[in-house]
Amino acid sequence: MEPTFQIGSGRVAATIVAVLFEALFPLAAAWFVSRRLRVSWRYFAYGAIIFLLFQLITRVPLVLAIQRALAPQLQASRPLLFSWLAALALTAGLAEEIGRYVGYRWLFREEKTWSRAVMYGLGHGGLESIVLVAGLTLLGLINLLALSAVDLATLPLTDDQRELARQQLAAIAAQPDWLPLVGAWERLWTLPFHVALSVMVAQVFRRRQIWWLWVAIATHTLVNLLAVGVAPAFMLQGTAAILIPEVIVTLAGTASLWVIWRLRERDVAR
Repeated sequence: MEPTFQIGSGRVAATIVAVLFEALFPLAAAWFVSRRLRVSWRYFAYGAIIFLLFQLITRVPLVLAIQRALAPQLQASRPLLFSWLAALALTAGLAEEIGRYVGYRWLFREEKTWSRAVMYGLGHGGLESIVLVAGLTLLGLINLLALSAVDLATLPLTDDQRELARQQLAAIAAQPDWLPLVGAWERLWTLPFHVALSVMVAQVFRRRQIWWLWVAIATHTLVNLLAVGVAPAFMLQGTAAILIPEVIVTLAGTASLWVIWRLRERDVAR
């Protein structure tokens, strides 16, 4: 039996490193915050619960079902594709930021302090990183390793399906070994973005100003839209399509660190 394609040891090693980072980095950050700021892990759990309810259980299944139904139309129409990307960005902002608001309102019985908001954001972004990113990356590696040991000729496929599968697997095999590390780099900057949004939504309660929620929704929507839409908008290919969205995420994460610090200064001043 001749295998369909080979996955290199470098790709396997990079994927394992990425999975470990994506799973452990949020936990390490939360451990540091719990020790340094003396804040309970309970608030990490609150963030994880909100992400589970408002994303994993509700929005994500609905998005996958709709996207599967619209797949042919999305491939055939660029305006529809951009409309769909805008809808994805907006619904992510609405679901996650309204979810944070609900969590603050119904789960937090104590004062909604800056340190608790930081831990809350780490739980929210942490579950996303551990489940949606690390989990799916690991599953993808397992599938690739399984496929590398299978001969497509033995599978019950039509000739057209077999050829399409060969092309897709060849494209995967041609990807650079460092590609999985891009996901780890993205998590490095996405986590502070989640924390910044949680601190922003906390201002709704600390300052009694609801517009902080709308600012968080708009910020989340804009960053998602830019990161996801830049490649199709400018028809980027190859390395540029991979790295330019990550530049946007990195800039957003860097700005998030500033937002977190600025709101801490004001919080402490009060």
